[in-house]
Amino acid sequence: MKKIKGYRGIFQKNKILGLEFMDLLFLILAYLFVFLFSQNLVLNFGILAVVYFLLRLYKKGKPDHWTSSVIRFLFTPKHYRLDRERGSHE
Repeated sequence: MKKIKGYRGIFQKNKILGLEFMDLLFLILAYLFVFLFSQNLVLNFGILAVVYFLLRLYKKGKPDHWTSSVIRFLFTPKHYRLDRERGSHE
């Protein structure tokens, strides 16, 4: 019997430092925010490390695209059909 070499990671989401793009974008925004208000390099990197590990904890056990799905849900306009609001029996 021949064995076929499989590439399990081919359909997985690209990750940088274990975070997806939206999570990484959040980390970059935190970086900009922290460095706007403080000049202490050690403190700033400590805060960023805490934010990074909190993001990793937040993402643990959640499916891929979780953050982007939540953001898309919150910021997409909600449209409701008027005939469904009135009821179809009219």
